[in-house]
This record gives sequence, structure tokens and C-alpha cells, in this order.
Amino acid sequence: MTNQSRRAFLKAGLTGVGLSIVTFDQLFGYSELAAQANGDDVDTILDLAATAEALACTHYYIALTDSKIQLTPAERAILISALDSELYHYEYLTENGGETLTTQFYMPFNVYNDRANFSTVTQQAETAFISAYLAATRRLAELGNPLLAATTAQIVVTEGVHLALIRQLANLLPNNTSLPAANYYNVSEVVPVLRPFLEGGDGFRGPRAFPGAETIRGLVGTQGVEAVEPFTASNE
Repeated sequence: MTNQSRRAFLKAGLTGVGLSIVTFDQLFGYSELAAQANGDDVDTILDLAATAEALACTHYYIALTDSKIQLTPAERAILISALDSELYHYEYLTENGGETLTTQFYMPFNVYNDRANFSTVTQQAETAFISAYLAATRRLAELGNPLLAATTAQIVVTEGVHLALIRQLANLLPNNTSLPAANYYNVSEVVPVLRPFLEGGDGFRGPRAFPGAETIRGLVGTQGVEAVEPFTASNE
């Protein structure tokens, strides 16, 4: 499926429905794409990254607004900062051509009822996203897009901070690795991790809607992170 036909199908087929009806394989043909020797194209990278950021925003927003986990003021500030930076990533990606596969997400049972479960799930997601952004950096450099590659590297650094702080919330050593894990060679290899969050399945419930940028900004208020220009701005 070409990028144009894929995006046309996205807009026509996902209006008002979730990906429990339209699956990854139907929509993007990722089982074939992942096997291609040439790797991901820029649209695929941006679409998957935007979807992951929308998921991260939804996850942190729920943790802050609809959770039974008792957060200290300092812990709450950490999650608000993480939410704000994920929104920054999401808006950057969508402003530069990324399109989310859906704005409805399924979440694991009890992830917002228990600190240990929340930490485990969030660590797994952040680790997967870090690996995906590392793969994006590699592929974008290979495609001859160094400024966008450097920008995904910027995002990797921020996601690494999130991972460290989430580990700290679980009373784990935050700086436990010498390098972030490079588990994927292409971004599309993260699809098995994303799939249950987008399609649901055993152990997941939902869907929960992406709250939207203005709602997130209303929650963040004055506690947001400092905005830093992406590397791509150096070409403007």
C-alpha cells in the first residue's frame, strides 16, 4: 500500500471507530513492511512516532487525573513535566507530517491502581519508545535527513529521562544502564508492542481517548517544561 493510499484509507476508515475494527496489518501492511530490506520510509516513522506520543500523553494524563496511585507533590510534578514534553513531541511530529493511527487507546488492567504495575508498564513502554527513536535516528540518517535524525535523537534523550524518573518512582536505581537499549533496527519493529494498546485484547481495557492538546495544557498549567527548539529549526 502506498503512502498516499494508506493515508486516504486511514482518513476514510477510522472516522469514529477504533483499530479493534481496522487492524495494523489491514491498515499499514507492517508484516510486509518490516521484512523489506530498504527499511521504513519517513511517513511510516513519523506516523508511528506520533501514535506513540499520543499514547504516552493519554497514559500520563490518566495517571494524573484518574488514578488510585498516591503521588507525592514531587512525583506529580514529574508526571506533569513528562506529559508536557510528550505533548511537545506529539505536536512537533504532527506539524511535520505525522498522522496518528488512532486517538483511542486500550490500557492494561490495574495499571492505574497499583504503583508497581504503573511503573512496570511505563518502563516497558518508555524502553520500547527509546529503542524505536534510536531506530528512527539510524534510518533517517541513512535516508540523508540528518536534521530530522538529530531531532529524534533529542527526543530519545528526553524519553531516557522519563524512564529514569519512572524507575525512581518505583524505588529502583534510575541510571541502571550504560546506554539505552537498541532493540530495533527499524521503527516498525515496535508494532507488536503498540498493537495491544491500539487494538485491545486479553489484559487490556478501554478504549480511552487522547485528551487533546488544550485539555493537557489546562492540566499542565504553569508547571510545564522549558521549550527547546528542535534540531530541524537550525535549517530555517
